[in-house]
Amino acid sequence: MKTIKIGLMVFTMLVMVTFSSAQATDKDKVAANKEKTEKLIKHLELSEEQAVKARALNEKYFGLMTNAADATEKKRLNDEADAEAKKLLTEEQYKKYRAYLTAEKNPKQAKSVNRIPSQPRTSN
Repeated sequence: MKTIKIGLMVFTMLVMVTFSSAQATDKDKVAANKEKTEKLIKHLELSEEQAVKARALNEKYFGLMTNAADATEKKRLNDEADAEAKKLLTEEQYKKYRAYLTAEKNPKQAKSVNRIPSQPRTSN
């Protein structure tokens, strides 16, 4: 009987630790996303009005992408977010935005002219 109680206590503790670390991970993802958004807003030199809209857009699609069922849905949501970003940004800002995304996905292939200031220069 004592062994069962100890086993249940250990199991309960493991479940609690698992759930608390999962919550911390979600909070970390949200915090990292907000930090990335602020960095991008600064990089693109958005006006205050654009920045407010960009934050709302990011928050909307971050939530949707997090809960997306599969890769097809994520692609669709990504395309929608990109179309909305294109409407929000000037032509020059949109070019910088696309360069930023390219550099983030594949830093070695990004041209040094499109380099994000916080990234080190790469030799091509």
